[in-house]
Amino acid sequence: MSVKRHIVTIIIDDIEQAFQPVSELLHAHASYIHLRVGYPMRDWGVFVIFLIMEMTTAEMGAFSGKLGMTPGLKVKTQTLKIEKGEINED
Repeated sequence: MSVKRHIVTIIIDDIEQAFQPVSELLHAHASYIHLRVGYPMRDWGVFVIFLIMEMTTAEMGAFSGKLGMTPGLKVKTQTLKIEKGEINED
């Protein structure tokens, strides 16, 4: 399987339940993470984490599946449909 880049959005609405499992999972997959941005939306009572990861589709499925089983959060993934060297700067 080929390695692809993926965008992962994690919305945590119960920080008490989700903080430790999410932290452990992100730490275990740190070598796949190219970008991690956290945004606390306190006025809405949620925390949002954006990731750009590079892994196979199967690995992404396993990762997002583990996240999805964690209580207190929602997860959305999107595979980027670009290949290395495809975007040219003029």
